[in-house]
Amino acid sequence: MMTSVLFATRLIFYLAFCECTQTGAPFVEPPTYRSEHTTLTFAEYILKGPDGFTQLTRSFNGMLGGPTLRAQPGSKLYLTVHNQLTPEKVSTYDSANGILRIDSTNIHTHGLHISPLSPGDDMFTKIGPGTSYEYIFEIPKDHMPGTHWYHPHFHGSTALHTGGGAAGFLIVDDPPGYLPPAIENLEEFLLVITHLNSQLMKLYSSMYEQNCKVLGGSDLDCHDKFWASGPLNGAPIDTLLVNGLQEPRLEIVANRWYRLRLLFSSIDVAISPVISGCTTKLLAKDGVYLHQAPRDLVRGFMGPGNRADWLINCPPGTWQLESKLREGDSLKFHFEAQLLTIVAADQGEVACALPTFSVSRPCYLVDLTHAEATSSLNWVLGPTPYLNNKVFEHEEHEVAACVELGRVVDLDVIGIDEHPFHIHINPFQLTNELSDSYDGYFAAGDWHDTLFTVGHRAQARMITDHFGGEMVVHCHFLAHEDFGMMHLIRLEGEEGTHYPKSKEIDRQCFWDDETFGPPTIIQHGEEQAVCDDQACCSSTAPTQPAAKDNSPKPKAASTEGDDLPYEYLLLALIWLLIPGSILVIGLAVLLKRLAQAWLQRRSSPSIQPSVPPARSPARSSTRRPPFMLGRAKSNALDRQPLTSSRRSDSPKHRGRGMPKSTSAPKRLSEIASPRALRPSTPREGSLSGSWNEDVESGLGPSKTLTLSSCQRV
Repeated sequence: MMTSVLFATRLIFYLAFCECTQTGAPFVEPPTYRSEHTTLTFAEYILKGPDGFTQLTRSFNGMLGGPTLRAQPGSKLYLTVHNQLTPEKVSTYDSANGILRIDSTNIHTHGLHISPLSPGDDMFTKIGPGTSYEYIFEIPKDHMPGTHWYHPHFHGSTALHTGGGAAGFLIVDDPPGYLPPAIENLEEFLLVITHLNSQLMKLYSSMYEQNCKVLGGSDLDCHDKFWASGPLNGAPIDTLLVNGLQEPRLEIVANRWYRLRLLFSSIDVAISPVISGCTTKLLAKDGVYLHQAPRDLVRGFMGPGNRADWLINCPPGTWQLESKLREGDSLKFHFEAQLLTIVAADQGEVACALPTFSVSRPCYLVDLTHAEATSSLNWVLGPTPYLNNKVFEHEEHEVAACVELGRVVDLDVIGIDEHPFHIHINPFQLTNELSDSYDGYFAAGDWHDTLFTVGHRAQARMITDHFGGEMVVHCHFLAHEDFGMMHLIRLEGEEGTHYPKSKEIDRQCFWDDETFGPPTIIQHGEEQAVCDDQACCSSTAPTQPAAKDNSPKPKAASTEGDDLPYEYLLLALIWLLIPGSILVIGLAVLLKRLAQAWLQRRSSPSIQPSVPPARSPARSSTRRPPFMLGRAKSNALDRQPLTSSRRSDSPKHRGRGMPKSTSAPKRLSEIASPRALRPSTPREGSLSGSWNEDVESGLGPSKTLTLSSCQRV
């Protein structure tokens, strides 16, 4: 509690009274909640930003970024959410997709490997205005420790709520002994990097107003007093904040290693963090440790929702953590800005090498790069709001495919240079090198739950492990998700089912009824020491045993025989008796069986064969081959543009498709969708069961795919 009060006091002071455009505000972290019972209050919040910018938004517990929640593998997190927003004057609940239902919210635990069923990470849980809901997040005992986050995810209001600053860390802590001591004992800093774009938020807020009017509301009824009204004070802003501050100052000790946990809370851009002049290494991405960690890091690349764990070591001086493009790059969705000033004070320490290691892995995170997949899914993202040429139908909870638990599933994802690809519940592993690794940041074998890259395509693999229910797949440009760029995959089978061959891949992996093992040291590191009154580094490798002294020693007096002690004689007798005993027992058993057979032949000369019990005939079933979402027979998809050449949610594009008529349609799918969906002809063997002939001939995603209720793969 004292930590929370201290953080809130300092943050309010700096945001209210400092000139936030000036660098140098001391670095502060969000308060940390470690209790199993935690409360979040979602309410109006006045955000004070740089240049006197003041904006009414929505956030958790009266702060930008939200408190940090920490839990342990095998624990339960009871999270009560109070929604104190004002109800809509005109209900927008009867519509499918679009910026809607802004008075309701919920929580998504982004990155956690937990159940998608209530009271767990159910995206369809509704916490209406003036109501409360208690989540119970059961974190498995075999959950890998890692850096995750939480944010609102109620379909229709996701972008406005998350983009307005309602988000925070959710960290599964490392158990003692899970990491090498040199890593486990490092001091760490938490950085919530928030992209705050008031003009984009104003646009989405005005979309809500227009949708509300289409449903019959007046200007007064539909007015959004938050972002649509514009800032309460100051000019519009488009900036990056770290823990609610603009370019704060972090003071560290030079030549000492630190751990940074980075969270990029954005709904529309990517960043490329880099610290020129410091040594940086990559420990984990999206809450999953690298198979060999740490890895040398030149720069990072983080799309909306990505997390990264860095290790940094800076020489004496002042350094900048900044988002900066590589020379020659020109990325459409990239944001460049200063993030953090690092002041490294010289205290006489020297930089020591860290160990290279691999952690004991849960069996759902074994290396799948050479595993045999039993199912296959293909994803084509774009143009907005299409995912595999289809817009999500919210009311029907439309299911795109059904996959059994305990399967290895191949993923082929196209369009990730325009749309961040995110999967709930189960992370996925890159199985091939990307066309652009971005200076080695992306490598085959890395795990992600959200993927946004400079290349347009990736192959990956995942295990449908343990948890049944609806697994959500969507674009993490969150307004696109609100527009309907989303699908559901139903995971079927017995709860708790695992991939049975995980232990064949990694004998050291552990299930939820097993304990983890110690880390495997691949290359030993160094630790701080003192040599001749000077700071130095000492190897952490185990010391070699002293050389054996073979010089003659005087014999001690003994009553034992000098030539052959009686222990040696006893051991020899035992070794002789064991095989002899086995031979005698074997001969006795053989003679007994021969005698029994001879007696049976004399008493019953004609033995009838026994009749086996009747068996029902085996049920014949035709196993369907793996299916692919959005797969055409030809390779035309590879050659055709997969997304629009211009940013599909740019102001010029966003306004298109909005009907001028004030008559209220039954649904607002027309508002979210650039084109009406056309009926298509069923085709045997497709995931959907129905393809448009133009898609079959390879004309690309501008045509229509209509999904059946559920196709098993």
